[in-house]
Amino acid sequence: MPITVHAYTSIADEDIRNQLERLYDTSPEFSDGQDAIDQLEHNLAQYTLLYTAEFNSRIIGAIWCTGSGDERTLQYIVVHPANRGRGVAERLVAEVCRMEQDKQVEHFIPGCGAIHRCLMHLGKLPLIPSTFK
Repeated sequence: MPITVHAYTSIADEDIRNQLERLYDTSPEFSDGQDAIDQLEHNLAQYTLLYTAEFNSRIIGAIWCTGSGDERTLQYIVVHPANRGRGVAERLVAEVCRMEQDKQVEHFIPGCGAIHRCLMHLGKLPLIPSTFK
């Protein structure tokens, strides 16, 4: 499934806003989609970008990228239930990392276990030396 990734600094477009609200309705991290949109709008005014995964002009996944300097926290990833299990999350995280690295970002911090797994699989987290012998 070919997806395109887009970055947003605001969600003024009503269609995008509605798609995101419906998408985040499926996320357990927010009480509902409107709660997610309210928090997102507040964060977009600070050091946050919203990245979306789109297929046929429909938003099927989203992730927030927060931070400044050479470090970003990736958080609140969500993939539409009909598209889960198809590698959308990992492709979204990979593309976000690529786009952020183009801006000289060197370090990525996972905001949840799913993002941690994606970053580990992509080799974007430093390996911690084992203390066990």
